Amino acid sequence: MSIPAALRVESMRDLLSAAGPLASWRTLALILAFINLKSLPFVWHFRILYHFATNLRLKPSAPFFPKGKAILDAQGQPTHPVFVPVRVTSRTPLLETDYNLHKSNSTYFTDLDVSRTALVSRLYSPGVGLVSKELDKEFAAAAQAEGKHAPKKKPVLIVLGSVFCSFKREIKPFELYEMHSKVISWDKKWMYILTCFMRPASRPGGEKQILATALSKYVVKKGRLTVAPERILRLGGFLPAPPPGSQTKEAPTDSSAEVSAIGTPASGEGITSTGVDGSLVREVLKMNDEDIPKREVLEEQKAANSDSWDSEEWTWDRIEQERLRGLAVVDGYINLDDKLHQEWM
Repeated sequence: MSIPAALRVESMRDLLSAAGPLASWRTLALILAFINLKSLPFVWHFRILYHFATNLRLKPSAPFFPKGKAILDAQGQPTHPVFVPVRVTSRTPLLETDYNLHKSNSTYFTDLDVSRTALVSRLYSPGVGLVSKELDKEFAAAAQAEGKHAPKKKPVLIVLGSVFCSFKREIKPFELYEMHSKVISWDKKWMYILTCFMRPASRPGGEKQILATALSKYVVKKGRLTVAPERILRLGGFLPAPPPGSQTKEAPTDSSAEVSAIGTPASGEGITSTGVDGSLVREVLKMNDEDIPKREVLEEQKAANSDSWDSEEWTWDRIEQERLRGLAVVDGYINLDDKLHQEWM
């Protein structure tokens, strides 16, 4: 063997010897964990807590959502804060792919958890906190009127009722995609949220592609009492008071709801006696009284929210018109679970 050939063989041996430790099982495991970081244990919890912590307004000085950006709709036109979409980006690691090597259908729902949390945690602040404090007073007043002790303060829950998802195009491994979630409508019980999975435009000014669409519904509970979304949004500074004599059109109430065992507070405003079976729904957010900021902070947040939109431009009638338009869009989804349940009765 010639001297140059011997040197090449020796260099190759040195290279393989140096690369040996890098090819160990530990190194391969770290690489596998890195490229599948999104699918590791507790990462989903971290993503939820991150968006909750960064979007929940704990201080009045915190900007409106998303993070001080302009209040625009999906087409880039000015809109009311309630209808502003929030965007979350993500990718698909290998562990989220199926045997067709594209994003598995089941993994869309974990992404929806994150996207909805980013929206609701900002939109329901400070309304949920103010509702909880008002109901505590109303419960205490009702108990005092009956000569009873004030009941123990119950946590306020934001609960996911159901999710529908339609798949349009595949999402390939490690492909970047966006999730846009917005409130499309509400009735006396449910808040309906539309989410679109979208492929970013390939060039500036290009169009985005819709990859999937999803529809979810949320309900807010205080104990087993249901709080109307309108009351939460109005206390949060996002809705004006309805004009005298106005009547709000509502969707039919699903007959599967159970009757509440808790007495209705004296005012009864924005509360229904129907409940949600806790064994059939997923608790998304639970806030005890000690987790809610002081009333002064909440009132300052409410004032800041009220200043973020023009009440002369966005009158109660105009917001109601947009709500009814959205309600017509989700008409086929409303009470679908009850109809499906009846098929098995």
